[in-house]
Amino acid sequence: MQEEENTAAVDSTDSPSEEQSTPDTPQGEQNTEEKISVLRSSLFHIAQEEEAEQVSLRVAYQIRQVKERKEHPEKFQPPAPEAAPPPKRKKHALGSWAMGMLPHRGDSGGEIVRKSVFLLSSLVFLVCMVLIALYLIDLYRSKAFYSDVGSSYHAQMPKTTTVPVATELTEEETEVPTEKHYTLLPGAADLLAINPEINGWITIADTPVDYPLLHHPNDVEGEEYYLYRNMQGEDSKPGSIFLDGRCSFDEVGRDGILSEPNSDNLIVYGHNMRDNSMFGSLKSYQIDENYYQQHPIIQLNSNYETYQYKIFGYFIADASDNTDTRFDYWNKINFADETEFYDYVNEVKRRSLRLTGVDVKYGDALLTLSTCNSSFDTARLVIVARRVRDGEDLTEGTVGSVANPNTKWPNIYYLWNSDHYDPDAGFVPYG
Repeated sequence: MQEEENTAAVDSTDSPSEEQSTPDTPQGEQNTEEKISVLRSSLFHIAQEEEAEQVSLRVAYQIRQVKERKEHPEKFQPPAPEAAPPPKRKKHALGSWAMGMLPHRGDSGGEIVRKSVFLLSSLVFLVCMVLIALYLIDLYRSKAFYSDVGSSYHAQMPKTTTVPVATELTEEETEVPTEKHYTLLPGAADLLAINPEINGWITIADTPVDYPLLHHPNDVEGEEYYLYRNMQGEDSKPGSIFLDGRCSFDEVGRDGILSEPNSDNLIVYGHNMRDNSMFGSLKSYQIDENYYQQHPIIQLNSNYETYQYKIFGYFIADASDNTDTRFDYWNKINFADETEFYDYVNEVKRRSLRLTGVDVKYGDALLTLSTCNSSFDTARLVIVARRVRDGEDLTEGTVGSVANPNTKWPNIYYLWNSDHYDPDAGFVPYG
């Protein structure tokens, strides 16, 4: 009887009443939700208990720290103040790059070589730029100075368009010859005030050749005083147009009379400048077949007289020639006799790049211009002219020049050129 009552009590407890269950909720799902809810509640209480325990531990630690500081303050020195951060430097990309190109300790051997080569190349480049700048400045100053001096000089000089006709001497003048007295030309005094070694002025009309003529007597060959000095005697790359130191050109004493006879052949030097200054424009005679006919006359003034010269030949010489084509034109200043004179002028004609109709006679005063040339390393371009005679037409013989079909070149020329000189070809000599 007792067992039946217990069984009934258990059944009454485990079995839900009709009010607790609904027809829409299954019995298994309802039990799961209740278990999850209970689990969440348990976890929350556990977390609260752990947090409370941690807080208690932190509070207890801080209390111990406070007590320790009071009892033993020496153990708790104040921390050193933090150093202020260094000010930020501005980045200089170019400066950093430049410093990086310098050899540093720790660089490899190859890196040191690379940086050293770079620095040396940069230094050479910088030096070259400075030299080029100084050279261009020198050219500019030289041109400006000569232009100013030339303008003043020409403004004082009477223009020479014709040569005076020779007049017959009277009987008295023929019987009693007198020495000529020279007086300074207008403008010459100003030049001599700049430099007493100015010997005159040289001009080729309508070309850049328009310069004072310097003369340093007894120049040493290879160390010519005005080769790299201007008309004021200052160092200058373009140098000056100067007369061979061995020549004499209207050297007049205090008595107004020539102190020594003029040289038979005046040899004048000048640099072949790339900008055509000095004697740079003379190369046009070589490269332009019409240039000679346009510029056949050279005007050369001394400090006392005005002279004009007709170009009758121009050629390329080798300053270092030691073969059978050697021609020491620079040593032909005075001629011992007629034979020596004609030997010289005929050698000029054989070598001339163009043949002109200008005649040359023994006794004619000669003028030779010499400058460097690019035909080969030791090449010289040489222009040779003779003085215009009294009453002579300036254009006579200068029209209708022709290229020389049998030019005599230095032997070095034939090393890379197929043509050759024929010594047996027809030739019409002077004299």
